[in-house]
Amino acid sequence: MLLPQDFEIYTRSLMGESLYATLAEGLEQDVPVSIRLNPFKVDTALTKPKVEAERVPWCEWGYYLADRPPFTFDPLFHSGAYYVQEASSMFVAHIVKSFFGSEPVSVLDMCAAPGGKSTCVMSALPKGSIMMSNEPMRPRAMVLAENITKFGSQDIIVTNNYPADYRRSGFVFDAIIADVPCSGEGMFRKDEGAVGEWSAENVRKCAELQRDIVSDAWQCLKPGGIMVYSTCTFNAHENEENVAWIARELDADVLEVPVEQAWNITGPLVGTLPVCRFIPGVSRGEGLFVAVLRKRGSEGEATEPTDRSTLMAKAAKRLKVIAHGVKAGQQKGKTIIPDHSEAMMLGNALAAYPHCEIGWEQAIAYLRHEAIVLDEAVPKGIVLLTYKNIALGFVKNLGNRANNLYPQEWKIRSTHLPEPIEILSL
Repeated sequence: MLLPQDFEIYTRSLMGESLYATLAEGLEQDVPVSIRLNPFKVDTALTKPKVEAERVPWCEWGYYLADRPPFTFDPLFHSGAYYVQEASSMFVAHIVKSFFGSEPVSVLDMCAAPGGKSTCVMSALPKGSIMMSNEPMRPRAMVLAENITKFGSQDIIVTNNYPADYRRSGFVFDAIIADVPCSGEGMFRKDEGAVGEWSAENVRKCAELQRDIVSDAWQCLKPGGIMVYSTCTFNAHENEENVAWIARELDADVLEVPVEQAWNITGPLVGTLPVCRFIPGVSRGEGLFVAVLRKRGSEGEATEPTDRSTLMAKAAKRLKVIAHGVKAGQQKGKTIIPDHSEAMMLGNALAAYPHCEIGWEQAIAYLRHEAIVLDEAVPKGIVLLTYKNIALGFVKNLGNRANNLYPQEWKIRSTHLPEPIEILSL
């Protein structure tokens, strides 16, 4: 891989010759492929990948796959049974398990698209917790909404706001995930465009932007609350230097995250603050930097109701809410056409509608938004289709055919039909 000269000079100086050589070698290796099971949709104690796989050690639902299968053609991917996520990013589940007890908490994911960290965090939070999952950029917020909907938890509210909007909103949270926009050095192996877009000037601008985002988000964190600060980049300007700035200027303590030696997580490259670095060639994942900070002050000085309905009502008045739980259906003639979100939120509670189990070929046809024909024993009207007993979506069964109610904008556009894909053993 041909890296920018300024990047090489700086990073070699930062890491030292030995660690930099390991990084350079790691960037030439294949990108690890990993998935994370959805505990809201599958029994994670019984469900395992059917393909060759190894566990991700810091996330109980994560698996490395030996190869990258065509996820597009697995109906379970579309139903939200699992999420394709880079393994290092799953480390947030370990952070949640390490710093939260059994009591429900409120969480804000400030820069959440495409949704991997939000769904990972929600999987690990105590029962009854609620989350605001936010993305400032509208197109990315729509992708976030799709992934949160497929995940199936009604306790996540998706918003499309800038950090300053949250600062003005008056909301306060027990925890904030600040996976801030960065120069993307940790994406070099996955995205060739990230190499071409890199510059020292962009690093400087990103570091400044990150401080602005954190400063706004900090006003939404209650005293005693926790912020998880992360980037997917290697330089210290956006990482250790920014964490030191947060601790100094915003009055925070940097907390040490317990880790296993076998995980091969690297500590600080500048200073002595307890931070975690995932470096390709050292740890099995992409480049990630994480620090956990606690806001100083007495707990309980500022509170926000953790009741979901109350929070939703307030969010609707103060912020741009684009998705939350089940969206109301539409009346068409004498029939109410349910929104696809209702199928996703149902999970395995299938009693609300007649349901019909379909095979792989029919599932792919459905996901392509094609009309399908169901068995004559299936009742007419709104029917919930399932694949491997997990809800896939609705149809309106007319008898001779079933009108497809899958969201047009989510459909599979490829006309290719491979052999049936089975990634999970259910």
